[in-house]
Amino acid sequence: MAITKEWVSAKPKQNADGNVTEWSVEYKYTDGDFSHTFSKSEKIDTPSKAPGSYTKAELLTLMDEAHWDDMFNKKHNVHMNPPAVATVDNSFDVSSLS
Repeated sequence: MAITKEWVSAKPKQNADGNVTEWSVEYKYTDGDFSHTFSKSEKIDTPSKAPGSYTKAELLTLMDEAHWDDMFNKKHNVHMNPPAVATVDNSFDVSSLS
């Protein structure tokens, strides 16, 4: 499984001082023909940095990349191994039972 990850967007909301009060991000995972884009907004409790002062690694930590990794793996597993479909036998005749 060769998963690629890429930034779709990172949009900061800023206060009057130019410090980020909230980040809204989209981050895309792809493996072959399967992809999923995660979206999340995270408020900054103590705004103290301008948007350009953040690193991509800091944003991924804020957004909980480990959780996204786990969720992508689960979604990918269902994509690759769809659950068995349950069927109903409408022609079953209960009178055939003893």
